Amino acid sequence: MLTTNFLKSRTSTREFKDKEVSKSDLNKINEFLENETVVSGANVRLCIAKDGDEVYKGLQGLAGYGGIMIKAPTYISLSVLDDEPKSLVEGAYLIEKFITFTDGMGLGSCWISLGDVVNEDLYPLFTGASGDIPAILAIGYPLNTKKNDHKYTDRIANSDIVFIDSLDNPATDEQLEQRGINEIFNYAKYAPSSFNSQPWRFLLADDKLSIYIEDFKGNNSLIDAGIIMYYIDELGKNISSNTKWEIEPKITGEKYTYIASKNL
Repeated sequence: MLTTNFLKSRTSTREFKDKEVSKSDLNKINEFLENETVVSGANVRLCIAKDGDEVYKGLQGLAGYGGIMIKAPTYISLSVLDDEPKSLVEGAYLIEKFITFTDGMGLGSCWISLGDVVNEDLYPLFTGASGDIPAILAIGYPLNTKKNDHKYTDRIANSDIVFIDSLDNPATDEQLEQRGINEIFNYAKYAPSSFNSQPWRFLLADDKLSIYIEDFKGNNSLIDAGIIMYYIDELGKNISSNTKWEIEPKITGEKYTYIASKNL
């Protein structure tokens, strides 16, 4: 139930305490970055900032959350080491796993869009950074530690995001309950998405679950897909669903863009 509780109250931290991340917490972060990047097998890397102040000063007016740069004790960059859309999906999955990990340490986080910032200006700011850096994460101790559950009304219904056999055939709650997966979607839809657009669409056919993105919008859509795929996996553990996603985005310009599938 930890994942469900986390998702119901998950918010971006936009104000951090003026306090450095402790040495013990930094050690845990570095251990995660080293071990999880290797285990994931993805062509991505998470890199920690050399100096949080330098990142803030260097990106002020150029990047941020809603165009406003977030001041934080430190930052994490997402480096994608090739041009494959699949890698960005995997990178978003990994960074959301990192967010869940740091939340358990009492740390808050906030995705930061980079706008037109070029990679060459970011490399000197992050240890070991290379490839394409589509986003960074602000990390620190939240100024406000109170957590509030999301209102159910700010999320679209399961029948708007889950379909059976065809993307023209919305699933009912009863059909999802019969398959034992209604609760997965009840909570997975609390996952963040760019501009809260909730663009994910899921297709159930036999025992396979496929994810599509409606009205594909480039990197933002790939990141949105990777984030919710992580939470589908975490929530699926409650029903002993531990299969892996087969990620193969098919970007064709159609209304629904296929991203990945997995067996349930």
